[in-house]
Amino acid sequence: MNDKLKSYLENEIKDYLFDQLSDNYLERNGMDFLKGVPVPFTPADLVAAQEGRGFSVSNIADNMANVLGADMNFKYKGAYLKFLAKCFSEKLVDVYTGRGGKLLAEAKFHKACVYFRAALVLDPEDRKAVFGYACVCRQWYLSHEGDDEYQELIAVLKEESKHYYEECVRLYPEFADAYYFLGYAYLNEAQYIRANVIWKNFVKLADDPESEEVSEIRERLDSLRDPVIIETGINELTSGRIERGLQILEPYTESSYRNWWPLHYYLAEAYRALGLEEEAIEGYRKVVELSPSNIESNQALADMYASAGNAEMAEKYLKKVEIIRKNNER
Repeated sequence: MNDKLKSYLENEIKDYLFDQLSDNYLERNGMDFLKGVPVPFTPADLVAAQEGRGFSVSNIADNMANVLGADMNFKYKGAYLKFLAKCFSEKLVDVYTGRGGKLLAEAKFHKACVYFRAALVLDPEDRKAVFGYACVCRQWYLSHEGDDEYQELIAVLKEESKHYYEECVRLYPEFADAYYFLGYAYLNEAQYIRANVIWKNFVKLADDPESEEVSEIRERLDSLRDPVIIETGINELTSGRIERGLQILEPYTESSYRNWWPLHYYLAEAYRALGLEEEAIEGYRKVVELSPSNIESNQALADMYASAGNAEMAEKYLKKVEIIRKNNER
């Protein structure tokens, strides 16, 4: 498993001290599987042991859960899971998702994330664990949106959130709430066709057809009609059915979407593929007008002007490409 969040959660267990339980203790308690296995302790746990108060099994279990939640590929995961199974008859998944939910409500995203991930280690298909983890990731990235300092973390959280909402839909196809949030995940990625399909399922599955959420999504579905058609046209172009794609997309240049730069970009790409150089240049220039830092369109203009023998214009757009790249690096 590629644990994308591990590096962001390491601080949650940085104060743990790892030590081995004595062979005598392990044999007496039937825990030979922990021989040679480092066990996480807090400084307070070790103080209690030194003062003769012994170890708290529940504390050790909680420490192990935090380690597993912070690092889902932890080397001694198997031994920790055996310990948890042996010492607790209650369903620990419910315990950890309960703690995670409480921490999420308090906006303590790191710690909430750790507990939901620990629940996933125990049972990767538990609905509360899968859905809860997706929701934590979503709330966590929303708390940082607009802050350039967190762009890398936001990207990881968005991907994790979407993946686990998808998992929830796959595992629990009748669970409406997962469809609600997954639709927004697709919308944020401009995947309008997918969002449209997912939200139609939400409306169909929702318990209360008159709820605020259903009304909200019905409005969203209405607003998606044109974006779905546009995405269909783009898919036609990228699949090589250029004439069909142009038939769908060209009318939108005279619509309320005329200032949406991706529309002009895909049209320009299609014109270029057909050898319609004037139309392609006009399209790329429209993109640059609407989105000046669009590096692909600036590069395309530089290449096309160079091919046409217009060195001055080619140099102009090459300089813009260089400036954009330097700004991106900064």
